[in-house]
Amino acid sequence: MKAALVTGAGRGIGRAAAEALAKSGMKVFGLDRDFSEPLQGIEPVRFDLTELSAIPKLIEGLGRLDVLVNNAGIQAALPIDRYTDEARSRMLRVNLEAPVELIRAASKGMSERGSGRIVNVASVAAYMAHTDLWYGVTKAGVVSFTRSFASYLGPQGIQVNAVAPGPIDTDLLKNAQPERIAQLMRTVYTKRVGRPEEVAEAIRWLALDAPAILNGAVIDVTDGCFLR
Repeated sequence: MKAALVTGAGRGIGRAAAEALAKSGMKVFGLDRDFSEPLQGIEPVRFDLTELSAIPKLIEGLGRLDVLVNNAGIQAALPIDRYTDEARSRMLRVNLEAPVELIRAASKGMSERGSGRIVNVASVAAYMAHTDLWYGVTKAGVVSFTRSFASYLGPQGIQVNAVAPGPIDTDLLKNAQPERIAQLMRTVYTKRVGRPEEVAEAIRWLALDAPAILNGAVIDVTDGCFLR
């Protein structure tokens, strides 16, 4: 049985992605700091992604991983003049540094086997002005390291792709600045927020069914709120 690790699996897109992979027959480890509700058919892994030095040991302890989904992310929802050093540092660590370290650790076993798939969760925020500047910076970084790792790991049989969601019905959207939500909802085609399950299906496809030639891609799941 193939195995997957999904970060930020306690809620929202991460939970939906973990469930979708489990329903597809994978053994799934769902990582989060805490779990408000039990996961069905998924093995919970409680871990704080700010503990970067502990990531290699974490990955080693899970054993074989065929799929890594870097979904965990935070948003401070602060204007730039109200950011604290602590808020900025935590966001950079969780949204940028942790997924890079997870890829570095998980790709070792994948490289030895000559196969593996990594899916990163970026955001439409990577491509447009954002009221939370540092959040936008981190998501642009996710797009960048997705393409860099795809180039680096592709020759070793590993596919690295990403999804870039628009407004999705998650706690992150609910906690965003009101002006940001209004900005997005003015342009979505269906005039509704997306569902975590809809993004999860795109993640599942990249993790299991996407053709091998698809590498370094960013799939927009935005309902038209940003076109490129």
